[in-house]
Amino acid sequence: MKIMLTGATGLLGRSLSARLAARNDIDFTGLAFSRARAPLVRADLTDANAIATLFEERRPELVIHAAAERRPDVVDKDPGRAQALNVEATANLAKACGECGAFMIYISTDYVYDGKNPPYFPDSPVNPLNEYGRLKLAGERAVAENLGAADTEGSAGYAARALVLRIPMLYGPVERLEESPVTELATYLRAGLPCSVDDWSTRYPLHVDEISAAIEILIDTWKHNPEKISEAGTGNAPGGGVPLFLLSGPVGITKYGMVLTMAKALGVDASFVRAIREPAASGAPRPKDCRMDTGRLQNLGYEPRIVFPEGLTSILEPFFALPAPQPAL
Repeated sequence: MKIMLTGATGLLGRSLSARLAARNDIDFTGLAFSRARAPLVRADLTDANAIATLFEERRPELVIHAAAERRPDVVDKDPGRAQALNVEATANLAKACGECGAFMIYISTDYVYDGKNPPYFPDSPVNPLNEYGRLKLAGERAVAENLGAADTEGSAGYAARALVLRIPMLYGPVERLEESPVTELATYLRAGLPCSVDDWSTRYPLHVDEISAAIEILIDTWKHNPEKISEAGTGNAPGGGVPLFLLSGPVGITKYGMVLTMAKALGVDASFVRAIREPAASGAPRPKDCRMDTGRLQNLGYEPRIVFPEGLTSILEPFFALPAPQPAL
């Protein structure tokens, strides 16, 4: 099975690359851009011609699109770049998949919801509060426009050509603390300076290895029992005809709660961290609670095994063994 993964050097991409490359029944190709090193393939996803040529050469059977600008505040600062990567690149890949007959797994986000009425199910309405959520929803629409099959859900012979997987906040082994919005919080503990952290919005963080396991289940289901993917239902996926799966971490916690959890696990003081129990006054707006129902994935055999904050201490300890960076004057 020839599988291609975008964003192979990212936090999720590294976990998924290791899992897929270790299988002897998969011919794996990882794509990256600025950090591409052999055996990864350097690819500019915003270049439609380059993508078309790459697909002609590699002829993938399945493509996982994990590359994205995922930081809402960065999206707001550079919307043009975010539009190119989160929407236009997605459209390029979906079109290339359609032309070569490859199945596509598109990684989306829980930020397509407004967080006002959890839990969210596949047929729950979407209403993103920030530009990041809107762009990821537009990416879903680009997949549906190129690979969807509107008005065929449940009909005889219907075979899905793509699926959307909406995921929550990620954490895992990082190359730098800022790589994950979870481990980024540890920078406050390292600095030891008075600061304020959100205690209003509930998150459902999930270890990247858990998401990789869920994706592997989706891959194997598509390969051996594709009808189970098609029969799952499209829910509110834009355009119809694209099965939709949701994945949340099993534990709800605020960022302030994460900081306290980290401090306890590391044995460091967190008394200088202040809880903010109202929406942030600046930056991209965040939804209050985007808990998603994982029933469809559980029906395929997925069960969460890593519960936050299990494993977090081993991720953070190497950074706390180093001197804390001094704040700029």
